Amino acid sequence: MVSKILIPDCRNCDVRGDSIFCTLTDKEWQKLNETKSSRAIKKGQVIFFENDTVKGLHSIRAGKIKIYKTLDDGGMQILRISKPGDIIGYRGLLGNGKYIGTAETLEDAEICFIPKQTIMELISSNLQFSLDLMSKFASDLSEAEEKSIRFIQKSSKERLAEALLMLETSFGIDDNGFIQLNLTRHEIAAFAGLATETIIRCLRAWEELGILDLDKKHIKILDKAQLIAISNTPE
Repeated sequence: MVSKILIPDCRNCDVRGDSIFCTLTDKEWQKLNETKSSRAIKKGQVIFFENDTVKGLHSIRAGKIKIYKTLDDGGMQILRISKPGDIIGYRGLLGNGKYIGTAETLEDAEICFIPKQTIMELISSNLQFSLDLMSKFASDLSEAEEKSIRFIQKSSKERLAEALLMLETSFGIDDNGFIQLNLTRHEIAAFAGLATETIIRCLRAWEELGILDLDKKHIKILDKAQLIAISNTPE
């Protein structure tokens, strides 16, 4: 379900400091406020579909979003998981004009949509914004390539261990030590590029060994040193 929400003033946004828009001038902030729209989106709803035409970019104010591609066999490969302060859909905006994947909410979220024309005007008027956007584009491409190369060279256990470490680093832990991102076993498999059965088997074995603590979709890393060793990744 998608519903309109009271449009927040970008200058007072809770995630402004983490946003690519933090270098805008007062005049540019005003333009952003005038042209953007905001939506509250329930968990499990699609924001945009792969190969749809890009009409602007989306800034995450609250919630977490998975970006995934649909595979030939009907499965999915999660490309990225985004959090508050991140922008999504911009790669198509700067590329071929199509979304590279489908964006779906992992939890209730608040999303601000900025039209393509506004973004292009900001690129033209604000050099730092333009450089930051290009830097993010390059950084995301590099990160995706490095992840792909590393995962291809690793065993299933190494890939899963590294994926769990990446998720903890990216999203942190709650007061009880659990990773602040609740994924189904199928979603973890789609993120690590593995079969769901493999994920279930490894997680169960690592729980028995005291490496992890599992509580439904909640995962806590109990022995990080051991998980790093399994991942074959430098600390």
